[in-house]
Amino acid sequence: MKKAFSLLELIIVIVVISIISSFVISKVNDSINSSVKTKVKSEIALIRNQIAKTKTKNILLKNDSLIVLDKASVNIEKSKLFSNILDFPLISTTKEKKEPGKWIKVSDKKYMIFTKDDENLEFSFIDDSFICKSTISLCNNYE
Repeated sequence: MKKAFSLLELIIVIVVISIISSFVISKVNDSINSSVKTKVKSEIALIRNQIAKTKTKNILLKNDSLIVLDKASVNIEKSKLFSNILDFPLISTTKEKKEPGKWIKVSDKKYMIFTKDDENLEFSFIDDSFICKSTISLCNNYE
């Protein structure tokens, strides 16, 4: 006589596996979102720190030159952003791709980064300051 699983046993196993996988998938998504948020926070701090460092250096050297963050083109993939202030420039993406955690150059003095598929932060480089132009609550979450 052959031994096999009954239909009820198979259904129970499938239900248990689906319940366990739903918890795992939600935890993985939370982990990914958390890592993107940490990455964005550190990159914002790094950019601001390097702008302040360059500004101080210009003051000490009595150099009146304006700070230019990069020479990258607007909305072009794989451009080197912030190359004039960072030792290791950040690689850009495009608005169409909406890759979380990747920067986009919107104009000569405006940048954007997607934190989630539907959420983004916008920054402007005005008067040697890197200023968040998104909603106050969103800016506060990432600063």
